[in-house]
Amino acid sequence: VLERFGMADCRPVSTPFPVGVKLTKDMSPKTAEERQLMAGKDYMGLLGCVMY
Repeated sequence: VLERFGMADCRPVSTPFPVGVKLTKDMSPKTAEERQLMAGKDYMGLLGCVMY
C-alpha cells in the first residue's frame, strides 16, 4: 500500500489529526488552487486499501 501511494520511504509519527473528527463534504477543496492540489491524490483509493 505504501509503495502504491508513493510513501514507501515514510516514517511513522503520531497522527496529527484529532481523534474522532468526522470529515464532511464542507471540508472539501473550494478554490481552484485547492482543487488543483488535491487532483493528484487518490484519496478514495487509499481509503479503500486501508479499509480492506
